[in-house]
Amino acid sequence: MDINIRENMSDSHFHIMEMIRKGLEPESVFEALKNAGAGYLLDAGVILDDFEERLVWKKNYEKLFFAAGIHPNIPAEQWPENYETTLETQITHPLVKAVGETGLDFFREFSSLEDQYRLLNLHYKLAGLSDKPLIFHIRNAEAEMQEWISARDFPMGAVLHCFPGDLSLAETALEKGFYISFAGNVTFKNAQPLRDALQIIPLERLLIETDAPYLAPHPKRGRNNHPGLIGYSYECIASEKKISLQQLTETVDTNLKNLLRIQASLP
Repeated sequence: MDINIRENMSDSHFHIMEMIRKGLEPESVFEALKNAGAGYLLDAGVILDDFEERLVWKKNYEKLFFAAGIHPNIPAEQWPENYETTLETQITHPLVKAVGETGLDFFREFSSLEDQYRLLNLHYKLAGLSDKPLIFHIRNAEAEMQEWISARDFPMGAVLHCFPGDLSLAETALEKGFYISFAGNVTFKNAQPLRDALQIIPLERLLIETDAPYLAPHPKRGRNNHPGLIGYSYECIASEKKISLQQLTETVDTNLKNLLRIQASLP
C-alpha cells in the first residue's frame, strides 16, 4: 500500500463507506496510520442508513470520529421516511463531532434546489441545537452559498470542505469564523489559483483533508485515495505557505481538535 503520512498528520474529511465501495480495505489503511502515529480523522456523513456500519470502524482507529448528515446530491426519495428525527438522533451520538456534509451542489442534478435548501436549513438548525460544527459542501454554487452564509451566524463553528478557491467566499467564511479545508486537488499541476488562495487563509483557520476515496493528490492523481496519502497535500501546502512541515502539522492538528472540541487525551 502506498503511504505518505507522518506523525500527527490529521485528515479533516474522508468517507469510509465510499472507500469500501471503491474496493479499498480500511483495515489496512488504519493499521498503516497507527504505525505512522497519524493524527485525528473525521469520517463525514453522506447518507443516514450506513451510520451504524461506520461507527464500527472506531475499534480499528482510536482517533477516528464522525459527522452525521445527508449529502446535497442525495435525492429526496432516498431519504429515510423519518429523516429529520433520524438525523437528530445520530447527531447526538458521542462519537459524532460535526454535522454534515451539507450545502449546495449545482454540478449534478440528482437533487432539486428546493430539497437541497431544505436539507441545508435542517442541518443548520440541528447544528445549532447540538452545538456541533457544520461541514459545508459547495460545488458550482459559490454565490448562492455565500449569500446564505452571510445571512447567518455560526456560534457552533463551521468548515468549508474541499475549498473550491473562490476568494470572496473565503473572505465571507473567515469573517464568520469558519475553517477552510484544502483537499488533494491543491497539489494538481493545473491548480495554481487554488494554491494562490492559500495565501489569504490564516494558519489558525486552515485544515487539510483527503475527501477519500476521491481527489488523490499528485503524484497519485487518478487513483483511489485514502487518508494515508495526505502527506502529499501537507508537503505542497507547507511549501506554498513557506513554513516547516512540522509547524503545519502541529497547527492543523490543533485546528481540527479545536473545531471538533476533541480533548487531547489520546496517546
